[in-house]
Amino acid sequence: MSRGARLRAVLLSLVICASPAWAAACDQLPAGSLFWVRLSAPVTSFKAKPGTPVKGFLLESPACDNVPVFPTKTPIEGTVLSVHRVGLGLVHETASLEISFSRISPSEGVPIEIKGRVKIVDNARETVRNGVIHGIRSTDTPQGMISSRLKYLPSLHLYPDPYLLGYKMLFPIFPDPEIHLQPGTDVQVELTQAAILPSDLPEVPRIPALEVNEELAHNLTELPERTQTKKGKEADVVNIVFAGTRADLEQAFKTAGWHSSKATSKTTVMRGFYSYLSKSSYPTAPMSTQLMNGHKADLTLEDTFQSHEKRNHLRIWALEHTWEGLPLWASAAVRETGATLSIQHHGFIHHVSEDLDEEQEAIVRDLDIAGCVDSVGLLQRPEMEHIVQNATGEYFRTNGSLEIIRLKPCSSDSGEAGAGQKPSKDGSWAYRYLRKEILTVRSDLFRANCIYVLFDLSRKTVGMVRQRNARREIGQEFRAETAENNAAREMSPGFSSGLQ
Repeated sequence: MSRGARLRAVLLSLVICASPAWAAACDQLPAGSLFWVRLSAPVTSFKAKPGTPVKGFLLESPACDNVPVFPTKTPIEGTVLSVHRVGLGLVHETASLEISFSRISPSEGVPIEIKGRVKIVDNARETVRNGVIHGIRSTDTPQGMISSRLKYLPSLHLYPDPYLLGYKMLFPIFPDPEIHLQPGTDVQVELTQAAILPSDLPEVPRIPALEVNEELAHNLTELPERTQTKKGKEADVVNIVFAGTRADLEQAFKTAGWHSSKATSKTTVMRGFYSYLSKSSYPTAPMSTQLMNGHKADLTLEDTFQSHEKRNHLRIWALEHTWEGLPLWASAAVRETGATLSIQHHGFIHHVSEDLDEEQEAIVRDLDIAGCVDSVGLLQRPEMEHIVQNATGEYFRTNGSLEIIRLKPCSSDSGEAGAGQKPSKDGSWAYRYLRKEILTVRSDLFRANCIYVLFDLSRKTVGMVRQRNARREIGQEFRAETAENNAAREMSPGFSSGLQ
């Protein structure tokens, strides 16, 4: 089951099926159970030691029989098991950090002992293997790979060109190699052992279900399924509708830690390029223009954290209709998972997550944690295709539903303090400069030669082939579904070919 499917099952259970009797029937959480945690205190490889406490709260509860066991925002604790910092780069080029989560502390009852490890770091630049968080290699960047020795065998004579030596010493943009997990970092946790549950767990509060009545369904009948680019190509899927005032809408996303994107300009382009080179985030990065019914979005919002590649973003349009006196807003929500320089598209493009249902639930989750959700409902669109393609050739999977979120007024105090803080600097300026030079020379000793270049080229080629095969597979599904839908339309009684 995909992560999006699991999130949807949890949400539907909250909205429709949550029952204290069901939860009470569960006496343990099995090994392998997955749930999401948001850190509420910073953890860094530069300062952490084995035994350093780790604090957070539940974004998504572990589930028993598809029913959440704990309320969201339930505190969870853990410790650092092991850590390797980069330091000056004499021993390690990359940092690593292993965290074990050991206790969930409900507001009522005794704390529950667990054994959980990190499976995914969702909104940061780090990767996870076998429960260990691995940091980036700071020289694995375009500016870090520049060398005059690529055609030679390994050699200690690295810099015959004095201009190259000067560049290596003076180039100012150098990604921080340490791991900085700031408050607001989301991690998926996997239980490594079964956890025993008490028999007197209280009922889990649920998000009230929004009734999609005839008036609301009628108001959304003419809502388009897709947005378009300025050239008229189909782009994102219109998949969320908000009910609430503009003030409530803006406050909800501000409380949840989202930002308004800036318009494209020379300054923002340079800032985005800096973010790409430094492997850092750009919370207000511009978003490309998309149209709905020929109109530009009224609001463009994004949630980015510690990576230039990853962000959730929304384009929101005001609708003419109201419902129960509340303005309605249509939006297209997408999660970006990578950024590359595309020759075909003459610039940077973002790769997107194909699971749109997952993005819908992530937005519900963020707004609910912020205390800004009144109720949630679904409006099915059975005629919508379940696999669609955007303007840059990326594919989306969707069940076709519209997530309808009724907002309520909320204050900035509802959010979690500290989320979105900038990572602290490691040591003094002189310390960071010395680390930069040591890591640069160390990398060039091993990688500024033709042997490593051939190896790296082979590795990247294999990755590209695998990615192409995966895209080809979903493309085949897309074409098969499109052909099936076209055949069904031709067989329907109301079909007309348009021929005279």
